[in-house]
Amino acid sequence: MIYDVTIGEQTLKVRVERAETGYTVQVGDGPQRQVDARWVRDHLSMVFDDQRSFDVPLARAKDGWHVGVRGQGYFAKVIDPRRAALRLSSAAEEGVLMTTMPGRVVAVLVKAGDSVTKGQPLVVVEAMKMENELKAPRDGVVEQVFAQVGAALESGVKLLQLG
Repeated sequence: MIYDVTIGEQTLKVRVERAETGYTVQVGDGPQRQVDARWVRDHLSMVFDDQRSFDVPLARAKDGWHVGVRGQGYFAKVIDPRRAALRLSSAAEEGVLMTTMPGRVVAVLVKAGDSVTKGQPLVVVEAMKMENELKAPRDGVVEQVFAQVGAALESGVKLLQLG
């Protein structure tokens, strides 16, 4: 699973996968590390593949985690892609069509003012070398089109708004 972790102004991709013993963790483009991690009361006790160990105090907050590292306190906002996908699906119910993964706009099949029906293809996005038709989440009228053919997209980008 890849998480977006923001501390201050810096956002990093953090890949965490279960391994035979513990986890494999990669931060950004850094090396993959084997980590054995266990919750002990109010902190995470970690032992890395090079045998260095850390105890990291953690406290859940409304929008993230309070983290202690080497005596310094930080606030980390962690985006779980599974939960982000749920937020995107609720946006679709409100008539907002958004991307669910990075890609490129191949075709925009509607324009502002067009009437659409639930399930009608609206935008075609190429992601992971496959073309995906993004369909109308409900009947409505296209209020605004934000997508442009050829545009590179990150996950969660607003493509169009239905009224």
